[in-house]
Amino acid sequence: MTGGDLLLFLVVAKHTAENCPGGLVRPDKEFIAKMVESVERSGVTLTEIYLDAPGHAYFLIVDANDNEALNSALEQFRLVGMVKVHPVLKLSDATAWAKKIGIQR
Repeated sequence: MTGGDLLLFLVVAKHTAENCPGGLVRPDKEFIAKMVESVERSGVTLTEIYLDAPGHAYFLIVDANDNEALNSALEQFRLVGMVKVHPVLKLSDATAWAKKIGIQR
């Protein structure tokens, strides 16, 4: 990777049923719009969002090149629950790297 390359992250954002923006206790009809705006404004590239509605969890795939942008993008999720960020590699990139350093053929 060169200095300008983006880094790939898997983000897991969970909340309780009581804090669910789509629920009955604390509904937020603007949550999705605010979340999308937050991501777009941050400069982070959003590849996809997956939702486990019964489990109250979002799974995001994002590209970011700095911590401040990533934190800004995820702010709406932090307001309703817990956020975990996992740096990840595409398997093809990981395989190429492993071959380059000699731990795979």
